[in-house]
Amino acid sequence: MKQMTWEDYYDGFYDWAPSTQKSYTYRLSDFGLADEVWEIAQELSFNDNAFAAKFLEKAFAAGVHFTPDQVLEMVGTVEESVLSRMAEQTDVPFNREQLEEIYLMISDNSFQKISRRAHIDVFDEVKALQRQTSPRRSVAPRKKKVGLLSALFSFLAGAFVASQIQKKHDGHCDGDCANCPPHYGYRYGRWYYGKGHQYGCEFGGNKGDESL
Repeated sequence: MKQMTWEDYYDGFYDWAPSTQKSYTYRLSDFGLADEVWEIAQELSFNDNAFAAKFLEKAFAAGVHFTPDQVLEMVGTVEESVLSRMAEQTDVPFNREQLEEIYLMISDNSFQKISRRAHIDVFDEVKALQRQTSPRRSVAPRKKKVGLLSALFSFLAGAFVASQIQKKHDGHCDGDCANCPPHYGYRYGRWYYGKGHQYGCEFGGNKGDESL
């Protein structure tokens, strides 16, 4: 098969049928500038996207270095492993915006390499924000000292509540009518629920007067 230079191929490309354009790529002895190779690859992709991807891989293997924008346009067309190598060998370094676009589209190792080459850390702003929003150790407010009167009042109130909780009526009259819970007995000739029964006190406290 007679070989063909890139110059001859590029000059005659638009005069050939699509099938001829593809078949002549196998006769190429070299490749031209990245912009020309990219232009031809775009034309080939109209009829055969997979063939155009292989054409780009072949050009890259022959030493053609593409621009970061061209590599970004290859995402989804060229395999990740090949795209990663292309990204590592672009003609110029990636800028921040381009790095953000290609992140996760190539291998982590390749992304680290092109980031170091560009001297850009796309995560520096995120790291700075994390440092600003990280919780700082808060100092607990000092407790106010309790005064003597406040402490005494709290003690008495607690003792009163405790006595009310602990004091339970045992069902027998203890003579403390004021604090006796309501109960049944006779008063005014009928059953009465309350205190001060005349007779028939449920707790057995009748002594002949109206107080018990």
